[in-house]
Amino acid sequence: MKLFLFVISFCLSISSFAGEEKVLDEAKKATEEITQKVTEVLQNTRTRREQSDYLVLGNYAPLDLLIPSKFGLTLGLIRDGDTSWEFEYLRGSVSVPFLVEDLGSMTDQRISLIRRSYFGYNSFNVSYGLSYFDFKVNLGDEILSRLTGGAVPSIDLIKMQSLGFNFAVGNRWHFKHNMTLGVDWFSWAQPVILTNKDTVFLDYATNAQDRDDVDAAIKFISYFPRFSFFKVQFGILF
Repeated sequence: MKLFLFVISFCLSISSFAGEEKVLDEAKKATEEITQKVTEVLQNTRTRREQSDYLVLGNYAPLDLLIPSKFGLTLGLIRDGDTSWEFEYLRGSVSVPFLVEDLGSMTDQRISLIRRSYFGYNSFNVSYGLSYFDFKVNLGDEILSRLTGGAVPSIDLIKMQSLGFNFAVGNRWHFKHNMTLGVDWFSWAQPVILTNKDTVFLDYATNAQDRDDVDAAIKFISYFPRFSFFKVQFGILF
């Protein structure tokens, strides 16, 4: 009886091992098929780019300084498989003060002319170019109420425009029907030259603390580096 049970147990073990081996073989084949398909997509990425002339992309930058959650649009001219020239617009706004209490709402706009180079790769790319920065601050009621005599002239808006450069490292993939997905893993846009600064408020303000706070915020905003992480782009090639 014991011998009989041993034989049955041994047979079941062999059957179980054979079943597990079959499952492993099927999983291996499925993995190889997926890997092959991914490889084909990556190989087609460059080909699709070489066969196209233009691109249109929507942008979303969740972690973009100074103001996060920027949305925008990119229009591009594809010169060849290694190079494209792109016009990018990004905009973000926030109504909660984060630099100075009662500073008010802010709007950050950035227009960039970008050259994107692939250096022979399928999707990996490095981009660089020039940027125009347009930053607006609407002063809060608390600050405006402390103007001389309580008067509130039309000076609640502070504007700063500057020129600088941009740099980014990312990947961009092209799929069926030329649908395109891109990610700039890291980008840096740096204001260098302040071209315009409209700060009439400082001519009217008599509260020393308000003047110092607003002036410090202006200096901070004017040249603070605009770092961005995980900027996602989605669109199509033509």
